[in-house]
Amino acid sequence: MGQTARITDIPYWTSQEQNVQEKLASLFPELTVQECARLASSSRVVAYAKNEWIFSEGESLGSADWLLSGNVELLKGSMAGKNTILHVVREDHFLDHCIFFGSGQAFVSALALSKCSILRIDAKVLRSVLMGNAAFAMRLMKALAIRQRMFINKIAVSQGKISVRRRVAGWLLHKARVGRTNVVDDGITREVLAGLLGLSRESLSRQLSSFAEDGLVRLEKKAIIIEDEKALRRFLED
Repeated sequence: MGQTARITDIPYWTSQEQNVQEKLASLFPELTVQECARLASSSRVVAYAKNEWIFSEGESLGSADWLLSGNVELLKGSMAGKNTILHVVREDHFLDHCIFFGSGQAFVSALALSKCSILRIDAKVLRSVLMGNAAFAMRLMKALAIRQRMFINKIAVSQGKISVRRRVAGWLLHKARVGRTNVVDDGITREVLAGLLGLSRESLSRQLSSFAEDGLVRLEKKAIIIEDEKALRRFLED
C-alpha cells in the first residue's frame, strides 16, 4: 500500500482561522458560533500533490480529514498489495468516518487523485463537539450510513470474483480483529452468515469443514475458534 507520503502544512494565519470558521459555519448550520471557533482553532489546512498517500489502511488517525478541494480515492487493500477502489471523495466531504465511531484506525487508504487541500480537525475536539450537539452528530451518522451502504453494495457486487475460501477466511479474520479474540461468535445462524457472504449454506459448511480438517479452525455448536490465524491470512494473498 505504501507509506503515508510527505505532507505540506499551509501557513496558518489568524485570517486563515477566520476563513476556516466561516467555512465550517456555511457547511454545518447545526454548529454554533462558539463550536465553529473551537473547531477552527484546532484545525490546520494540509496540501497534497497528485498521487500522494494521505493515510494508509490500519493507520492510527488523530484527526478527521475534510476535503476542501480536489478528489481523493478510497481503496481497500489486500496482503498481496492488490487494491479495490471503493469510492472517490469529492470536495466538502469527510474522507473516513472511522474517527467518529471506530477505534481511530483507518478502515481504508486514501490517495490524492489530484492536487488537493484538506482541513485536518483534531479528533478529540471534534468528538467533544459531537457529544454536545445532537443535530450535528445525527448529520454525520446519516452520512456514515449512506457511505457504509454504498461500500456494502460494491463489495457484494465484487463477491463473485472472490473465492469461497477467501470470503470465509476474510470474514473470520475480520470478526476476530474487531472482537480481539480468536473465538468468533456473531450470534447469527450459519444460514444468515452464508447469505452475508454471498454463499449457499452448503458451500459455507464445506469450507468451514475444510478449514477444520486442516486444523485452521475448531467448530463448536455456537462458535468458531480460530486455531491458525497465519494460515487463514495466507488465503487472502491468493
